[in-house]
Amino acid sequence: MERQSPHNVPMFPNRGFFVSLLLGNLLVVGTIFGAGFLVIFHEVNQRSLRLAEQSQEQLLGTIRSELQESWPNVEEKIEHHCRFYFNELGFRLTVVDSLGRILGDSGYSSDRMEPHMTDDRPEILAALDGKRGEDVRFSRTMQAEYRYLAEPVLQNGTPVAAVRIAVPVAEIHKSRRMVLHGVLIGFAVMFLAAMILSPLLLHYLWYKPLRVLNDEARRIADGNLEPAIPVAGPLEMVQLSQSLETMRRTVSVQLETITRQRESLQTILRHLPDAIFAINRSAEVIYFNAAAKKLFRIESAPDHPFLQEFVRNAAVIDWYLQHLTATPHLANTPLLSPIERKEVDLFGRKHFLELEFVCTDNAAQEDAAYLVIVSNVTESVRASKMKTDFVANASHELRTPLAAISVALDNISEEVYGDKETLRKIVQVVDRHVSRLGALLEDLLDLQGVEDETVPVRFEETTVAEQRSWIEELFHQRIDEKGLVFTADSDFGDAPFRVDNKRLGLILQNLLDNAIKFTPPGGEVSLHFRREEPFLVIECRDTGLGIAMEEQERVFERFYQGDSSKTGDGRLRGTGLGLAIVKHAVERLKGKISLESRIAQGSVFTVCVPVD
Repeated sequence: MERQSPHNVPMFPNRGFFVSLLLGNLLVVGTIFGAGFLVIFHEVNQRSLRLAEQSQEQLLGTIRSELQESWPNVEEKIEHHCRFYFNELGFRLTVVDSLGRILGDSGYSSDRMEPHMTDDRPEILAALDGKRGEDVRFSRTMQAEYRYLAEPVLQNGTPVAAVRIAVPVAEIHKSRRMVLHGVLIGFAVMFLAAMILSPLLLHYLWYKPLRVLNDEARRIADGNLEPAIPVAGPLEMVQLSQSLETMRRTVSVQLETITRQRESLQTILRHLPDAIFAINRSAEVIYFNAAAKKLFRIESAPDHPFLQEFVRNAAVIDWYLQHLTATPHLANTPLLSPIERKEVDLFGRKHFLELEFVCTDNAAQEDAAYLVIVSNVTESVRASKMKTDFVANASHELRTPLAAISVALDNISEEVYGDKETLRKIVQVVDRHVSRLGALLEDLLDLQGVEDETVPVRFEETTVAEQRSWIEELFHQRIDEKGLVFTADSDFGDAPFRVDNKRLGLILQNLLDNAIKFTPPGGEVSLHFRREEPFLVIECRDTGLGIAMEEQERVFERFYQGDSSKTGDGRLRGTGLGLAIVKHAVERLKGKISLESRIAQGSVFTVCVPVD
């Protein structure tokens, strides 16, 4: 523990600020008052002594002048002055002639007193010598200590007598005590007033503004950054309040910036297609985004969860633990592991995942130390495989009719020209396969058209009657040949609706082509339109032999074809692109398509597309 410097130790430890401020203020006031009392008492005492001496001198001068003017007829004046000063003022007045004899004394009868021209009375000797004399000594006569002051009475410049006034030292001390008492009472009253007024003044001038500032600082520390009421008080308090308000605004702006950046980052992470898990130093998952929740079907997050509680796949967890244990606990720079692709089984379906482990440079215990990034590339892998299969299937579909045409043409010879029947058959073979090539090229163009995202969706007004009209015109020959019953109706009559008519035409054409192809003679094919705002729902229903469950997921794949033996008409073998065209057309319209089928009961394709 760091030792605290003596300069940092508070004067009043473990006390509230107001108490410390009050005690400190009283200590300062008491010290100032004490020093002031000593200085003032000393000055007043000195002035009191000087005043007493001046009074004694003035009184002595007055008596001396009166005696000097009345000399030698001074008996009555001496008697009067002795009686007055002894009875009224408590002073002792003594008049001594030039021989030391007592002419009058306010304390004793002059007859009873011995001559004063002795060495133990230096003030008398000095006065009879024509000078002012003074002395402080104990009086055996009065049994008290006196301050003696004597001056000569002059006649023609010659001392004829000495006038002496003695002031009791006790009176001087009493005067000093009275002065001390008065000063002490005055200072006590002022100190008491300071003790009463100091808390009020301190509370109003300092403590109240400081308490408001303290409350404001606590409010900021608690995260409440609402503007505060300005503090009134001394200039320093106002400046401190302004500084605190500036700090509050700065913190508020910084927090808003951090919050905005955090929300932006969370928004970015939330909308990233990759699943992301943020993990702290304790290997606890502290964040996961929506993609992770969707991929691993996370419903709720327990307290202090580990990745094993979210990802229930042994291959992914083994990969994660391998990288977690191999990663140093403190990384100076972010460390990215190579991306690994794994084929895993999630919830009964095969997925292809790209896994990446990132070690950040954050050493804080509760912050994200590692990132686990899982990219679901299943669709990309499937699309790549689909492209490969597409090229292979397209090559095969093109090669077959071309080979047949080539063989047929190779069989043409001079002998054949004379055999009309053989020539007719060869021409039929070439015509059938040319038609198949044309149909394949037309379907490829339609597929490319519905997959082209640059072609905008264009809404046009149409009705169920218009759709039924062109459908019957296109398929009536095939329907009649197979003796099928075809119906097209709606639950909203012939009310107009707005839809992308071109793509809707491709959807209906390929659904009906597929239904007619796989429905045995005498069966039923129907179209039913209904409105489920803001969507148009179309059901294409047939009474064909149905589609096996294991084939239902594949019927929308390019070049996938059902068993032509089920149709009873091998001549109508398709290109395998019809339902793929339907699927992509529905997706471009931001709709949905579903299939329900049972063997020997038929199939129902339900298409749901938005209408304007």
